[in-house]
Amino acid sequence: MKSKLALFLLFLFVFSAFAIVEEDDKEGKVIVLAIDGGCIKGIVPGVILKHLEVALQKRNSRARIAEYFDVVAGTSTGGLITAMLTTPDPQNPGRPLYPADEILQFYRQYGPSIFTLFTDC
Repeated sequence: MKSKLALFLLFLFVFSAFAIVEEDDKEGKVIVLAIDGGCIKGIVPGVILKHLEVALQKRNSRARIAEYFDVVAGTSTGGLITAMLTTPDPQNPGRPLYPADEILQFYRQYGPSIFTLFTDC
């Protein structure tokens, strides 16, 4: 129960912090998305990012997470998520290739085999 509450509070914090900076209020500010590591637990920020992207798509149906941040960085599995969020689409280089929900698909499909290779996870 505590982990569900912590996840919910984290989601509220990320969403409310993001919602504070509107486009017209952004001048002179750098918006940073930092994604923590944690091996297969990368699925947790994946869930949060998926929900954040769905919320953004209520404003703009084609929204992608990376388009709303000036800097996206991560450690360990957060770096893997960062790469997936910021990889440019070869057909449209100004647009990210992967939507956030594909991160969850990736972790579900490949996570168990990738992270069993590491003993410190």
